[in-house]
Amino acid sequence: MNNIKNTFLVCLLSFGVFTSVFGQLTIKGHVISQNNKEPLAFVNIGVLNSSFGTISNGDGSFSIKIPASHLKENLLFSAIGYEKKSLAINSFANNKESVIYLIEKKIVLDEVVISASTRKIKEKHNWLGNRKRNLFVQGQTYVDSVSAGGAMALLIEKKDDIDLKFIDKARLFIAKNTESQFKVRVRFLEVNKSNNNLPGDDLFNESIVVTSDNKRGWLTFDLSPYNYKINQESFFLAFEWILEDKDRLKLFNGFAEYWKSNPNKIKRDSVLIDGKKVFTEEISGVGKTPIILFGDTRTMADRKNYKCYARSSSFAEWERTPDILSAKILMSNKSPINSNSSDEHMMISNNEDANQEETLESKIAKWGNAFIENYNIPGMQLSVSSKNNTIFSEGFGYSDVENEKKVNPQTRFRIASVTKPITAAAMIKLASEGKLDLDADVRTYVPSFPEKKYMLTTRQLAGHLGGIRDYFEISIDEVIKNPHFENATEAINVFKNDTLMAKPGNQYLYTSFGYNLLGAAIEGASGQTYLEYMQDNIWKPLLMSNTYGDIADSTMINKTKSYYPNEAEAEPYDLSYAHASGGLISTTEDLLKFGNELLYGSFFETTFKKKLFETQYTGDKKPTNYGLGWYIGKDINGWRIWYHVGQGPSSGAVLIVYPDDGIVISLLANMPILVNSDDSLPMEVQKLGELIYQK
Repeated sequence: MNNIKNTFLVCLLSFGVFTSVFGQLTIKGHVISQNNKEPLAFVNIGVLNSSFGTISNGDGSFSIKIPASHLKENLLFSAIGYEKKSLAINSFANNKESVIYLIEKKIVLDEVVISASTRKIKEKHNWLGNRKRNLFVQGQTYVDSVSAGGAMALLIEKKDDIDLKFIDKARLFIAKNTESQFKVRVRFLEVNKSNNNLPGDDLFNESIVVTSDNKRGWLTFDLSPYNYKINQESFFLAFEWILEDKDRLKLFNGFAEYWKSNPNKIKRDSVLIDGKKVFTEEISGVGKTPIILFGDTRTMADRKNYKCYARSSSFAEWERTPDILSAKILMSNKSPINSNSSDEHMMISNNEDANQEETLESKIAKWGNAFIENYNIPGMQLSVSSKNNTIFSEGFGYSDVENEKKVNPQTRFRIASVTKPITAAAMIKLASEGKLDLDADVRTYVPSFPEKKYMLTTRQLAGHLGGIRDYFEISIDEVIKNPHFENATEAINVFKNDTLMAKPGNQYLYTSFGYNLLGAAIEGASGQTYLEYMQDNIWKPLLMSNTYGDIADSTMINKTKSYYPNEAEAEPYDLSYAHASGGLISTTEDLLKFGNELLYGSFFETTFKKKLFETQYTGDKKPTNYGLGWYIGKDINGWRIWYHVGQGPSSGAVLIVYPDDGIVISLLANMPILVNSDDSLPMEVQKLGELIYQK
């Protein structure tokens, strides 16, 4: 497995920057098309079956360092659609610019026979590949500043879909991207039966590179214009990182620093692949470290059902990986160019009603359908209001996949960390009534919380400045394996004896456990349990009749089933330890009521309500861009927003308020839709806000 470690997320130090090899040769130059004398971008360059490889930059330039042990070998140049070239390494001069010319391949077209037929073939489509994705921020990234051309390839086997020959679309799941833009190349590789069925040569001659700013989600490659046809029963769907020299160095340096500073966030394990023990390492909580992650899944079932390979550089050996690439391909039995779907599109385009403007409601519905498709979400609920009037509220998909029960506006979902703004509102309600002092020692209300080195307050807890630790983020067990607690005060036993991570008020540290302690403070100040207080003093007065504390194995009416990212139905687990931070269920219509109350209502005293949306400050006077229970900022268009996002192992939630124009958007899903550890607002949801604003 050593040959592929530098494409794996956590094997950075195994390869490092190439500085300690003596007698190395640095080869620089440009790759040019001999046919038209144009530079060739993203050409694979390297030594066969080694980790020493790279790709040319967008202008055709390249630089590669070859160690003394490989100087007697050849350097290979391979561009899709061009003949390969092999040159002796010792023929190159150290650091002298070389020009490499590649000859375009001559393509022999198959004979096409056109005949008339009255027999109509029923059109068939199907997605093949691994449609699943992982819950945590993990996957494969390019981290080495020396070699390039790393790629992953997923074996696609048609099996019962042998009649599907035409390629319509390919999709790759991006688990995390912190860069403004990135490039990925899609390739279709033959199964090399003469070399242990490893990925072989390209099946097509086009180099298809997509540039995207996608932060997370399915990256789509529209392949219908190419009219690709694959007759083979199996082939490899491959994706290749395309990075310029400067970008690789930036990623490497940023990740090296993270690795050095966060050794405790690495989990090591081993699995058997092809009868060999393979060691894997996973990392969590990468924050804003420069990184581009291809998504993957790592269950035993996935490893049994799929075969995935990776290479570390352009000509490194392909080796089996324990990580199954989250990638899929849409295939059809008819050419996309001549399919019924194309004919239907033409009919719509020529229809006299096609030029009529779509309604805002139909545009939002179209967005919702695309969103659940892109994220493979079983079921979702979406509500939108403007000026305190609901303009859209619908369900999408299924609340119970097995029984085909559809989501409707009354379906109840887990809202995960969207619970936090509601808990913070309860806190300021008590403060406005003189029952809770925001700046008093939290032990005033929770005497069972052990005395720490420093005092901490409810204001600090609500702003994530209390120094309380969060989940360790290494295992899901800390979330789902907890006993039942009768109230929030009892639930702080999970973490109350742990040392503070920082002096309260000094450092912003997002923490759900801090909100659990805040829930205990609400109990101490009110004399009721957290759920009793919320029911009597928040939900009932605001007519939030579908909002409750979640219960494991609950038979609650209209409660959706929940699903893991691998599409399996989630097993029930007890959320009583986290009711105040992420353990509520609700509907998007209830969340609209809550958002509009904050905009237009008088239930919360105005002076205290404003405190929710005032940024807090760290000890060095830097703004956190987080108020009390709300992120505060601007969206991609510069419009002011207050928002919160939430994710659990089997749920996803978003609540956004546009205070200047009175827009509220709430979205709930029965599968995670967010994995970014910085809780950033998904780009797709921001585009929904843009759609509503434009209207």
